[in-house]
Amino acid sequence: MVSVEELEKSISVKIAKEATMNINIPTSLFESTNGSVETKVYFAGLPRKVEDTLIKPINPRLDGCIRGWNLMNQGTSRVEKVIQEKQNKHCFITVEKGSYYPGSGVAQFDIDYYDVSNPEAWQINVTLNIRPSTGTGVMFALVSGGTVPFALSLVDSSSEKLQDILVSVGNMVLARIEALSLCSSQQSHLEFRINRKGLELSTPLEGGTISSEDLQRQFDTLDKAMKGTVATYLGGLPVVPLDVTPVDAFYNGCMEVNVNGVQLDLDEATFKHNDIRAHSCPSALENKSP
Repeated sequence: MVSVEELEKSISVKIAKEATMNINIPTSLFESTNGSVETKVYFAGLPRKVEDTLIKPINPRLDGCIRGWNLMNQGTSRVEKVIQEKQNKHCFITVEKGSYYPGSGVAQFDIDYYDVSNPEAWQINVTLNIRPSTGTGVMFALVSGGTVPFALSLVDSSSEKLQDILVSVGNMVLARIEALSLCSSQQSHLEFRINRKGLELSTPLEGGTISSEDLQRQFDTLDKAMKGTVATYLGGLPVVPLDVTPVDAFYNGCMEVNVNGVQLDLDEATFKHNDIRAHSCPSALENKSP
């Protein structure tokens, strides 16, 4: 149990009824209005207008589960009613390491893909560990203005037990590879490397290489976009015209992404949808023989 108590000239924070922190304050923390004190309490984050006024920046997002609510000794009924109405506030039964994309939002990063030693060269090396749910969705994409110069997507296969990997530049499909078995509680490992000269893609079932000579116009389009400003999106796309890319659905499932040797932390994203859970993913249910 966590409690905060205002004393005469300090604030006392207690955990399990034992004081763990005392903060000296020169004036009253809570202001009186018309003889009563109104206090707003926030859980698992801060209002946006407050984040920009902090003396020292902190990560305002809590990724976890709070059980046994009892706010101001009023019991759990009021809080439970609010939580039950919001699916994204529910606790998973069991969790494991990873990021969970519920199929309703994206995370955005601003990444520089250019080589410091060679300003004219860009290189994108990406590894993904994924455990998808059924359905179609964009896992990784580069967006420039209203265009999608590169995207790696998951799409339904002709087999009910498999999903295909789709690689696209703009609305042109460069490759479609049968790749993932959904009947597994294990993660699948994907890798791709792309630059102006070509693309290499590796999946659990198949791999392939595409040379820029085979699709010169598409690679020229990508190279031109990389010379400008591109934003990196995980789990889907922002609002773009429907005809600029073959897939625009949100990804649903667990996913961890490494770009050019750096593991992406969703808490450091330029933008992250509130429904995405940065560090907790629901565990897969395994079928066990009786």
